[in-house]
Amino acid sequence: MEQHEHTHIEKHAIASFMVDGKRGLTPTLLFNLLQEAAVNHANLLGVGWDFLHQYNQFWALSRMDVEILRMPQWLDQVTIYTWPKMNHYLIQPRDYQMEAADGEVLVRATSNWVILDGEGKPRQLSAYEDKLGVVEGLHAIPTPASRLRSGVPCENPVFKPVVYSNIDLNRHANNSAYVTWVMDSFDHDFHLTHNLAFLTINYLQQTHANDHYAVMRQETAPDDFLCSIYSEKDRVEVCRVRCKWREIA
Repeated sequence: MEQHEHTHIEKHAIASFMVDGKRGLTPTLLFNLLQEAAVNHANLLGVGWDFLHQYNQFWALSRMDVEILRMPQWLDQVTIYTWPKMNHYLIQPRDYQMEAADGEVLVRATSNWVILDGEGKPRQLSAYEDKLGVVEGLHAIPTPASRLRSGVPCENPVFKPVVYSNIDLNRHANNSAYVTWVMDSFDHDFHLTHNLAFLTINYLQQTHANDHYAVMRQETAPDDFLCSIYSEKDRVEVCRVRCKWREIA
């Protein structure tokens, strides 16, 4: 793809620990790779974790749309391109494109990030305007990251604990943990016969160690599911996800 001054590029080999029984990259690991590219780019721009931590602030992902044209397979060599777009007061949009070694576009994504303080309140981006490295007019997905306006009611939930492996360096459940929880709500046979085609995720509240969560799911159209993740505490909806699947021929 066309490269700009503020486009960050990372290359990865899809290793065996990153794939599922179909030898495809798992949605969780795909999400991790995209998220890590964003984290690394923020560090290079001088507005990463260490810089913000001195002000008791950190980046948080609020929304993301991921379109999967073809999931990378075991041993594939992939390149991730990511770039920040024009910010809107509190929101920093960021896009991603993953390509195969021959230039085939595998994944496209767009996201919204915010800077939060220690109390979880968003901070204005104007203080860091000179560090954000905006790329104008370049879009992996032309529309902004989607807002899911309704969720699934919390009826007869089965709560599970937030475990050690879910927690990140900010001591919250990592963004990718929510993807794992939703993917694990589908049984193994479903995964063997379907590939994820599109995922929208909206983060509503943070989840911490010792919390308990439940995934509520509703099929709104064939192979099109709306999911809500609830915290056991006060039955608060903490995350909302839409995932579309394509059946394997």
